[in-house]
Amino acid sequence: MVNSSPPEDPIMCSSKNRNCTITNSYGVFPDRSVCQAADVAYPTTEEELISVVATATKAKRKMKVATRSSHSIPKLVCPDGDEGLLISTKLLNRKVEIDRVRMTITVESGVTLKRMIHEASKAGLALPNVPYFWGLTVGGMLGTGAHGSTLFDDGSAVEDYVIEIRIITPAGPEEGYGKVRTIASGDPDLKAARVS
Repeated sequence: MVNSSPPEDPIMCSSKNRNCTITNSYGVFPDRSVCQAADVAYPTTEEELISVVATATKAKRKMKVATRSSHSIPKLVCPDGDEGLLISTKLLNRKVEIDRVRMTITVESGVTLKRMIHEASKAGLALPNVPYFWGLTVGGMLGTGAHGSTLFDDGSAVEDYVIEIRIITPAGPEEGYGKVRTIASGDPDLKAARVS
């Protein structure tokens, strides 16, 4: 019998959500440095996420997104110094919509691969390929170019199957410092958005 558990939360803060460090699922970055951030936000809705991005943009703060397992080896998640802001997708994990007719699944970025596979199977759908670790999040898979393997269809990368993405981006004051962009098939920006 094998016992296993998910990795510890990669974000640790000394006081509530302030004075934070982040690491990856391996517990150390290749250069053995510590990645620091002033604080971390845990939005639970798209509206909260827009507010976090807008507030940080207005204050001209650097931001980075962190997933629940921080499975990337390089320091892509470091917000460049101890004044930066981490935005965790840990609590953006509730939205799962399935359209059986179109054979599509819509999820928030913090939904795990395990949950997405489970929900798809309940609807009689399956993903053509997946990475081996079920604890990855959809946002994390797209952010790191995660892939499985396949001998058919588009390819083995998860992003090959993304047909639409909604992202929150910084904006100018005329747009409230944060905005939602929907990028769908046919838009030349989709390929870039699908791999962070």
